[in-house]
Amino acid sequence: MDILPSLSQSQNVSASGSPGKSETLNKFFSDSVNSAEEFFGSNKPKTPHSSASSSETALKSEDKSGPQYIQPKSRYSNVSFQSSVVDPKRENEDVGLPALKYNKSTTNLSSNASKSLINLSSLSVHSTSPAASASRARLAYSRPDFSLHSNASANSLSDVVSKAKEEEKNKEEPHEEELFNFNDLLHGRAEATVIPYGGFSNPDLEFDITNQENIFEKAPWQVELSKKGNISLNKAVNIAVEAGIMNSPKWVGTPSMPSDAVPQHVISDIAHELSDNYNCEAVFPNDITFQGHYTSFCKQILWPTFHYQIPDDPKSKAFEDHSWGHYKLLNQLVADKIVEVYKRENAFLDPNDPSNMIWVHDYHLLLVPRMIREKLPEAKIGLFLHISFPSSEVFRCFAQRKDLLEGMLGANSISFQTDEYVRHFCQTCNRSLLADVSETGVFHNGSFTLVNTIPVGINVDSLSDVLNSENVLAWRNSIRERWANKSLIVSRDKLDRLRGIKQKLLAYEKFLHDNPEYINKTVLIQICPGSVPDEDYESEVMSIVGRINSLTKDIAVSQPVILLQKNINFDQYLALQSEAELFVVSSMREGLNLTCHEFIVATTEKHSPLLLSEFTGSAPSLYCKGEGAILINPWDVKRFAELFKQSLELDPKKKLQRWKNCFDTIQKHDSKNWIKNCLKSINEAWLYEHKRNSINIIPLTKSIFEQVYHKSSDGRRIFILNLDVTSSVSSSSLEYCGDSVPSFSVNRKNVAFTEPSRLVALLNDIISDPNNHVYLVSFMKRSDLDILYKRTPNVGLIAENGGYIKFVGTNKWVSIVDEQELNKWMPQVSQLINSKVERLPGSHCEVEDCTIRFHAGQSLSDDNREHCLHLLGDCIQHINEIFPDKDGVHAVLIKDIVVVQQNQLFSKALQLLVAYYQQKQKGIDPEWLVQQYKVKRVPNSNPSTPIKEVHDGPLLPSPSSKSSISLLFLSGGSTAGDEIYFDYANSLKEKGEIPEVLTISISETDMKTSATHSVAGKNELLSILSNTGMHTT
Repeated sequence: MDILPSLSQSQNVSASGSPGKSETLNKFFSDSVNSAEEFFGSNKPKTPHSSASSSETALKSEDKSGPQYIQPKSRYSNVSFQSSVVDPKRENEDVGLPALKYNKSTTNLSSNASKSLINLSSLSVHSTSPAASASRARLAYSRPDFSLHSNASANSLSDVVSKAKEEEKNKEEPHEEELFNFNDLLHGRAEATVIPYGGFSNPDLEFDITNQENIFEKAPWQVELSKKGNISLNKAVNIAVEAGIMNSPKWVGTPSMPSDAVPQHVISDIAHELSDNYNCEAVFPNDITFQGHYTSFCKQILWPTFHYQIPDDPKSKAFEDHSWGHYKLLNQLVADKIVEVYKRENAFLDPNDPSNMIWVHDYHLLLVPRMIREKLPEAKIGLFLHISFPSSEVFRCFAQRKDLLEGMLGANSISFQTDEYVRHFCQTCNRSLLADVSETGVFHNGSFTLVNTIPVGINVDSLSDVLNSENVLAWRNSIRERWANKSLIVSRDKLDRLRGIKQKLLAYEKFLHDNPEYINKTVLIQICPGSVPDEDYESEVMSIVGRINSLTKDIAVSQPVILLQKNINFDQYLALQSEAELFVVSSMREGLNLTCHEFIVATTEKHSPLLLSEFTGSAPSLYCKGEGAILINPWDVKRFAELFKQSLELDPKKKLQRWKNCFDTIQKHDSKNWIKNCLKSINEAWLYEHKRNSINIIPLTKSIFEQVYHKSSDGRRIFILNLDVTSSVSSSSLEYCGDSVPSFSVNRKNVAFTEPSRLVALLNDIISDPNNHVYLVSFMKRSDLDILYKRTPNVGLIAENGGYIKFVGTNKWVSIVDEQELNKWMPQVSQLINSKVERLPGSHCEVEDCTIRFHAGQSLSDDNREHCLHLLGDCIQHINEIFPDKDGVHAVLIKDIVVVQQNQLFSKALQLLVAYYQQKQKGIDPEWLVQQYKVKRVPNSNPSTPIKEVHDGPLLPSPSSKSSISLLFLSGGSTAGDEIYFDYANSLKEKGEIPEVLTISISETDMKTSATHSVAGKNELLSILSNTGMHTT
């Protein structure tokens, strides 16, 4: 069973026929832009059913009259937090008593049904009066904002409501409203019948209600499907269930209703109903917690910042600590519910079961993965971010940046919509958490999190079925009649600054000015569903619309711009897309805009082009190397205007080719594959981490080692020992003397290796066996290792963590680093680090042959630690941005020291050693090895000697035996880099290339690792290796 938590605008406790279980699964989930308003009662009416008998009555009288609705509303629903992105007109604050909303009609003329309505079936008043029809017409697209004021008896409302209806009997009944009457929508004829700011429209109604008991104490209720929320996710999960990809997922989240006004026993009943019959587990935060979480923190801080609109209003209440506290609290409530359900229903399942997982969605719940991890360490957790992820420079503006990132990293796998967002996230972790990142993910605090790109998709087949339905075809005919001989340009966006509506209209205005012949040929239909959060922006948009519409000289001709500030039926919307000659998405920043995916499917006949902002998540995939969507920069109004004309005049063959490329992409990345790939990613990430879990690591003992050692006596045994792990990665066991040559005296305080004489004595039995080849790995320079081990030629040396190798039995060093590449990046990195050194007293930069180290030193004192870590993170992120992994340079923090080297240098050295000892068995040409690994000979000691080749014999010595490798023994530390080496060595055994492989993690504390065995420290390892081999031949 999958547990899918999200901030939900979910199942509505309201009126409807009881839906089938499978139909409800897609509704208890996620977020819509209007969900805060819906949560606090600003909803449209919907047909009620409170019991079996009353349901039938309500349905029969659907077009006439029916039960009255009462909807709970939070006391905090209209408490207005000033926007931190724009400067809107001041709104009146509704901080008084909540109110009662009643609706005189049971007819739902809107495709977007209301939520969280409590049905009082006992209050049904049936009427066929003109007033009822008038009320329905006015309420069809309204968003009233009223709810329960005080205690009231449900049975006391009938007379009051009858009086209210009687007052409207003499009103003129309007003509029957057309289902696709854009003018009515445009001019806002559908108005609410209740007063603006809460309270009551009828004083008698207020009196009756405020003097009665809580109306929700005994009111009947029923669960109703919601038609809002994260629709793409809901549909994708439904399809995945039908296809057998997911098995009975359970939804966890918040229902779309305030809870303070509802008695606790009713809330309990609702929760049990959702759990027993709808596979949903509800979390009921109090109203102020939801308001602080959603309206204050999510919408005032997280949403704008994630979209590069950094809040800068110091007076905003959203910046107060309470909003962050509410965000944490709601995340904790959801996490606790997940843990409770997981322990109850999933505890008996095998953790490795592919269906046993928790999948968290979107920015509302970024702290949940870590909160779950703290209570369920072995749980399989995934996180998907549906919105964009900003650059590290923007994300670091969050005061809670560390908590947010660490909360996300509690997941085994984090998936984003685009590669750009993945890169931004990794860079942010690199900079703000000093975490090490690789091509596949992030290592932090001993754990690995897989990070990848898996874009959301749509289901092409189901959408095609809707497009071919009679209803859509009928609407298409109506549209063609309405706008005959017109080229329709369609767009659908929320009316906010991030959607680029203003830029779109300015570009369209310029297009018409430059091409006046198109004024009477084109119509831009801009659909703006939802509420308007910024009245100033609305005013600017309306001003531009007015200017454009004034361009036409013939008032009988349709206006060049139609702005619909209401949502329309989905069939109507699809019909518009099908008839459009151009679809425009001009968002300034957006995650993945699926409206353009729907358009590509809808325009199967016309093959109309798509104008798509390059700042949307869909742009990289639909661009199709310049042969798909036409990308625009919304800020470049001139070019934008030119593209309007080019798109409308595009050659039919080119239109077809562009459409085919986009359509193929959409089919490939559909919703079913999205679910499948996300679940696969979570399972693979968990499995990798599970293998690294310290619980599965076997302590290395003398008996285990000797058993493997004797078993591998018929071939070569290769020992690669990294004994630097318990010290810092400072280059030397020799005394550091600033820029001068290191002193020859041993610095006992910073000794990295066990003293050579003692080390050789402990390893003497292994070293003396000719079948054994021992290599010591160090961050030290070649010159230091030459001094320490000049009397032990039978020990191989690997300097600077893989940059230079001295093979066993030789006294010559070879290099596997590219000198030309070193000259490209080392001077720049050295200059960058030295600029940081100037700002950190006590720090210094150490430049070696192929490695640069940034030592923080005394600057990491407690008083200066935060500033120092910030500079270290800034340095790491800067280097990794300038020289990405593909350029072969990587900066990482190891034991408070920034180490900069060519990427995967030790992996390259390890692969060379394995290939070198397997060359005769596999028939590898030694010259091929030299070219493949760019092997060059270098001087032995004096570090001031320039690197140059010495042509005195073969670069690689010939192995003394034709035997293959029978044992690979690799010891290392606990850094992210060591894990890569362990994985490679283990894979050699899994592939059957080497019979025996022992990977040893040296750590004095419990930790997660890919190594097969562990030891408590280097002394324990040396003790195990000593006195070995005495009974072998």
